[in-house]
Amino acid sequence: MTTPVWTWLPGATEPVLAAHLELSAGQGQFRYEQAYMDSAHARALDPLQLRFSRKASGIPILKDGGLPGVVADAMPAGYGADRLHAQHDRNLSPFELLALGPPDGVGAIEVCHDIAHKLAWQPHTLDELRSHLQALEETAPASRAIRHLLDDATTSAGGERPKLTVQHNGQLWLAKLQDRGDAPHLPVREYAVMHMAVELGLQVPELLFETHAGREVFLIQRFDRAGNPLRPHRHLFASAHTVLGLDSGSLPGDARRSYLVLADHMRRWISDGSACQQDLHELWRRMAYNALVGNRDDHPRNHGLLHDGTGWRLSKAFDITPLPTFTGTLAMGVAADGSQACSALNLLGSAPHFGLGPQDAAVWLGGAATHVAQHWEPLLQAHGVSAAHTGRFRPAFAFATELAEAPSGLDEALTTVEQVGRKGRRRSSLQR
Repeated sequence: MTTPVWTWLPGATEPVLAAHLELSAGQGQFRYEQAYMDSAHARALDPLQLRFSRKASGIPILKDGGLPGVVADAMPAGYGADRLHAQHDRNLSPFELLALGPPDGVGAIEVCHDIAHKLAWQPHTLDELRSHLQALEETAPASRAIRHLLDDATTSAGGERPKLTVQHNGQLWLAKLQDRGDAPHLPVREYAVMHMAVELGLQVPELLFETHAGREVFLIQRFDRAGNPLRPHRHLFASAHTVLGLDSGSLPGDARRSYLVLADHMRRWISDGSACQQDLHELWRRMAYNALVGNRDDHPRNHGLLHDGTGWRLSKAFDITPLPTFTGTLAMGVAADGSQACSALNLLGSAPHFGLGPQDAAVWLGGAATHVAQHWEPLLQAHGVSAAHTGRFRPAFAFATELAEAPSGLDEALTTVEQVGRKGRRRSSLQR
């Protein structure tokens, strides 16, 4: 089966036909349209896996059923895919998921024959969501409002939990609500740590938090959309899973699932050297921040690169949530030996790999730890979480508290890292 691949060029509100994708026997062939490659503003949808090729046979895709990574990133997954499977009472193929899902998935790619049907889709408003929340039965989970508003339809936004793209104040937002079975106060916990990330200077989209009839709503602005919410500009997106070249079966412990390896790949994707350096510093700070707030949901699909119209850059941060079951390890490696353990030694030791000096890294880590330790609990309580409940989330912030209360541990780690660095430089000098 061969299906058209559409994309939005920088600043455009309408898509263009970029390529065709053929799937057969678990493999794919990706063929760019000649007219697309010849257009002035065209760019490869993936600068490595899908670099421009004029071969008639196209670009072979030999893993993950033949789907290129950036196409898989655009496909409904988790909650959205589950709803589509349920509606059709069978497991749908990747092409069916791509064709049947609404065009609210991340990035600027649609894979379908009927692009007009995609363009006819309109996002609901935040006011409509508020009305459905107010009308819910007292015992119903907040997420039920999403199913009522969508008339039991679906979303292409990724993730395991219900979410919804809404328009508000001339912008598109992703709304996240509490689902049945979730750990308590999930929306406000995500809002709180994302808010602290802003205070610490991390690159984060605009945030909102509301409660309606006692139900929490966390809203984060869509960073991959701009302009008129009914006809937005769309930006290409590639998850870290795609950038790292991982296959669908990759699991924690895979040596490629590493912040350091991601930094190496970013040096290939981001052509502007100054921009790349800024983004590498940002990536290290996000890694450290995930450790400080107990976000073990930092897997490779919760990081990504965005094409800003001129080149690839690290996307703004998203999906940072403190987990009450946090035990001190992240989902991706933080050290050169692949360790996922959150320690000052690991974090400071890896800083040079991101072009960041250990002393500068220690200053940021110490200040961030103090800020998190001092503000996480008051911030949750200020947004409606009782003191009895905040205690349940203390394990997520244990590392930040440890560094804030015993800064000598950070000093010792810095001394060790600097000593190791001096020894390494002496060995290198002797070998020359």
